[in-house]
Amino acid sequence: MGERELIADLDSEPAFAALAGRFAQVLHTARAWPLVLGLRGDLGSGKTTWVRAMLRGLGMSGRVPSPTYTLLEQYACNGLTVVHLDLYRLAGEEELEHLGLRDWLAEPVCWIAVEWPERAPHLAARCDLTIEFAVTASGGRRIAVGAGTRLGIAALTSLRQGPFNNKP
Repeated sequence: MGERELIADLDSEPAFAALAGRFAQVLHTARAWPLVLGLRGDLGSGKTTWVRAMLRGLGMSGRVPSPTYTLLEQYACNGLTVVHLDLYRLAGEEELEHLGLRDWLAEPVCWIAVEWPERAPHLAARCDLTIEFAVTASGGRRIAVGAGTRLGIAALTSLRQGPFNNKP
């Protein structure tokens, strides 16, 4: 495992949700913001479930809908704004302007979690962390977290000492 990547193999949905919640708690404690998270994986691999569990880890108790049709959902959690984008149905990168993405990117205490970041190459290039989700042959999940920026590398250091410290 390199300096720029962390991997976790999880055998159950509760373990997956627990890791996502701890991931959010550690990054919040480390004050890792502003942060752009790219969430990549096939349909059904757990991208939205990960964001929901992150929000729960930050203390969110209300409804957390998928942004599949609205493209964007926003949450206030523990003094942090979390913007959840699902770009699967994005018609073109210019559509992001209408969603106010430029404003979100300028927010100092904000996380932007982007499902399907590859559909907006300019945004994908700005991802501090990219999380790859895969369903394993046994029905579990493999999570690979990679850093794309200095902030991402610093976040990986915090995660390595936190929720990924016992992972292969």
